[in-house]
Amino acid sequence: MNFRHSLIGLLCLISFFSCSEQEKYVSKEKINDNILQEIAVPVSKEENRVVTYTNKRSAYFQTSSHILNSELYSWFDGWNVGQKRIFTDYKIEIDEKAFDRKNSEVIAYPHYLQRKTDLAVEKLILFDDQDVLYVSLEAVKGKKTKLSLLGDQIKETGKDKQATYYTSTEDPSKVLAVAPSHKENIDENGYAAVTKSGRGGFYVSIAKDKEAAVKLIQDAREKHGEWFKERTQRMTDLITENTYIHSEDPHFDKALAWLTLTMDGLVTHQRGYGIYAGIPWFNEYWGRDTFISLPGGTLVLGETDIAKKILLSFADVQDKKSSSKYYGRIPNIVKMESLNYHTTDGTPRFIGQLLEYIKYSGDNTLIKTMYPTVKRSVDGALKNWVNKKGYLTHEDADTWMDARREPDKVAYSPRGSFANDIQALWFQQLNAAIYFAEVTNHKSDAKRWQKIADKVQDNFMHDFFDGTHAYMADRIDHDNQPDFQFRPNQLFAMDFITNDEQKMKLTREIWEHLVYPWGVASLSQEDPNFHPYHLAWEHYHKDAAYHNGTIWQWNNGYAMQRMIESGQEDIAFQLFQNMNVQSLDMGAVGSMNENADAFPHEGKDYPKLTGTYMQAWSNGEQLRVWYQYFLGIQPNAIENKLVVAPRIPSKLNQFKFKEKIFNDQLEGEYQNVDGVETYTYTLKEKDIQFVFNHKLFQDLEIDVKAGERVKVTRDQKELTLTVFSKEGKQRALKKAHLDDALLARQAQSDEIFEGTNFCKPNFDKEYACMKETFQKN
Repeated sequence: MNFRHSLIGLLCLISFFSCSEQEKYVSKEKINDNILQEIAVPVSKEENRVVTYTNKRSAYFQTSSHILNSELYSWFDGWNVGQKRIFTDYKIEIDEKAFDRKNSEVIAYPHYLQRKTDLAVEKLILFDDQDVLYVSLEAVKGKKTKLSLLGDQIKETGKDKQATYYTSTEDPSKVLAVAPSHKENIDENGYAAVTKSGRGGFYVSIAKDKEAAVKLIQDAREKHGEWFKERTQRMTDLITENTYIHSEDPHFDKALAWLTLTMDGLVTHQRGYGIYAGIPWFNEYWGRDTFISLPGGTLVLGETDIAKKILLSFADVQDKKSSSKYYGRIPNIVKMESLNYHTTDGTPRFIGQLLEYIKYSGDNTLIKTMYPTVKRSVDGALKNWVNKKGYLTHEDADTWMDARREPDKVAYSPRGSFANDIQALWFQQLNAAIYFAEVTNHKSDAKRWQKIADKVQDNFMHDFFDGTHAYMADRIDHDNQPDFQFRPNQLFAMDFITNDEQKMKLTREIWEHLVYPWGVASLSQEDPNFHPYHLAWEHYHKDAAYHNGTIWQWNNGYAMQRMIESGQEDIAFQLFQNMNVQSLDMGAVGSMNENADAFPHEGKDYPKLTGTYMQAWSNGEQLRVWYQYFLGIQPNAIENKLVVAPRIPSKLNQFKFKEKIFNDQLEGEYQNVDGVETYTYTLKEKDIQFVFNHKLFQDLEIDVKAGERVKVTRDQKELTLTVFSKEGKQRALKKAHLDDALLARQAQSDEIFEGTNFCKPNFDKEYACMKETFQKN
């Protein structure tokens, strides 16, 4: 059964739990998880991949498929609740024999992990919003089963007929209970009898005391079928209703489905609503990371209600003290018990995404609610951080390149006093704020902010380009001198460039100097401070390399976007496909890493993946660029307009898709047969002004009613747009011919990008950092 057929299988229900009359605590509800079953990833013991699930609130469970031996992540193995590492692992025994995990057959599903041996089939399951783990044991070949918690931080504190109890040194105020899922009682050694049908699983709960922990397990016995069904349905809806892709490439479809689901797993409500920056190290909200991730993690996935909650949560913790130098900023880090405002770029991104939320949702009511927040964000910056040229200034480690040396806090990649990407974000913030001021009739605010925006725009090209370098300065330093280190940050500032040819040439420069087949490097290998490996402890601290050569997958999104904008979607798609392979077949199952080495190690074809193994902005940017730039879906509810600007790579000849926008569902289809392209679109419930943008033709615009189908056909000379009524009758027709200016632009682009290749590691060069010696503490 392929991915498409399994969508039809939504009408068929299968049972996840095998129930008997004696198993009165097991729900008999049928579970519909055909789609999630279809995208399973088998994992061999040689691969031994990391697998992680969250409960969408404040907990995640990290494990490895077979053996816990991860070089980078072992410290975080086990159950982590509320940023506390509760226990490391669990041990299953069947008739006093250990369940042989290391030799098991393992399949990772999006909603549970399955391990199978001759003794039993184990399934590890988390539920949304519940501090409960379910370790299901089925087809048990034995009479009794036991589950014990493991880890230096965990200690057994007692046992009764209901459960075995533990406490963790990480959170001694809580009690853990381990109790069977299928029986009420355990014996004096913690064993529970296996049912006649071969079931013998356990729950693990954590709560304020024994009574509450046991009550949670009792609730799980009664409701786990309902809980599992709700989680399964939510996940299924995300990849069949909110979004959907079915192409001729099953691997492509599967990768996007997994990226959608692992991205969604990072969207939580741990302290208010937000997005975990990354697991395992950053299970907290970072303002910068959250709003880089927001479009790919919520907006393009149709989760605008969640996006709104995230925006409101961050507005609530904005620094509102007028005497503070961080007045108007949203936090850089939101932990369970603390807030930190030490970053510049989080706040501009926050304001920019507020505007994007309005465009996707049409929720104009939020503008008035959030206007005081918007005003503080701009006026706080003007009060404390804006110079006479209108630039947003900042400290050396207050951009996303924030690594600092200990203990003196010196930045490893200083970017003060004003960096190119920060000015682009500030300009976007100002323009969004101007729009909000005009809508809410704050004309004086709009007028004075427009003056600042004009200053930034007028000064940027003069200050960040010198006529000698083929690229822009990364920053203007504290001596007011341009610093021409070749970094990817200029990707974010390219909209200041109005000359198309200059923009294309810069895009090629960036691609061939920074974009490797495995991602975008943080510094050119020609730079004397380049570090080819993120982790080379014998030579340097990892933070010295963090932004000085290390690959950052989230920068891939803008690298691909700029290439697509230049008319080169096929070049961009090479990187997109590589990232799909990385997410599905390498590292942690179904997600993208934060980082990678720039160079493979000797004897290897591919560099080591590093940083967090499940990074929100990496996943989010991969999803954003697919929906907004390859599919070209660009909603604008402010103008009641849907712009569709598809840039379909030649490797994709046919596919169907869905995307939830305007709280409605857009369905589409693409076919390319013998060079004739056909696009179809239907928005089910909303009347809309539809704009079709093709890179070789003038835009076609037409008003389309809810449920009408738009069909666009492109041959060698003509673009034809036809609107069909709900009844299937042709209602309107428009045509456009090839546009000479756009044809010339494409010809220019093809000439500029002819022969473009990924950046290639220079193994022959001697890098100064590799001659250093570092003593790791």
